Formats: sequence, structure tokens, C-alpha cells
Amino acid sequence: MSAVLSKAKSHYTGQQKRCHDVPEWSAPGQPLKVYYGALTVAQRRRIWRDESGAAVDGNVAVVRAVLFNALDASGKRLFDDMDEHALMHEVDSDVVSRIGALILGFAKGKPVSADKQIDDAKNV
Repeated sequence: MSAVLSKAKSHYTGQQKRCHDVPEWSAPGQPLKVYYGALTVAQRRRIWRDESGAAVDGNVAVVRAVLFNALDASGKRLFDDMDEHALMHEVDSDVVSRIGALILGFAKGKPVSADKQIDDAKNV
């Protein structure tokens, strides 16, 4: 393995998980914290492509970002693959979109850090 690849892999594995509070999905007195980390190319492909390899709609990608990459504090997925339909049809799209945009690293079509988006939301 090259030194550059070794450093790149160390960089990825050394990154801290990020956290986002989701008050809409919280129990009283127990704020829900959704954790997520940096995505690999394979994870992005799973989000943005269907089983046949065709590109999915951006709304579907946001749901899949949440479905596959929203974690609890211990690193366990919050949703399983069977929850995709519910996230698409039975959940507030504003909340799903906000979490998905953070996981994907995008807001309004531009890459932004999760911390900046959270700070911006606090100043509204």
C-alpha cells in the first residue's frame, strides 16, 4: 500500500462522528441525536443509485442517506432497509431533508459543513 493511500485511509477512519439534534423526533426530556460520519464512495453510490445502477431522484437520495447512515450514539443504524417506504411517505419531508442534507454534506445545492448549517439555523 502506498504511503498516500495509507494516510487517506487513516484520515477517513480517524474522523469523528458528527451529531445533529432532531427536536421533532425527540421524546420529552430526551433529545434525539442523530449521528453520522464521512461517506465513502461506495456509500454514496448506494445512496444515489438503485439496484440496477440507474441514478435515483434527489429526494430518494436524501431519504436513503438518512436510511443508511443515520446512527445512534453507539453507531447502530436508526433505521433498517424496510423503513424506506415510511420515510418516503409517512414522515415530514422537511425533517428528513434536513438530516439527509447534513449527511450528504449539501444544503441548497452547495457543499457546507454541518456545523455551519446548524449555526445558521440558530440565527434565524
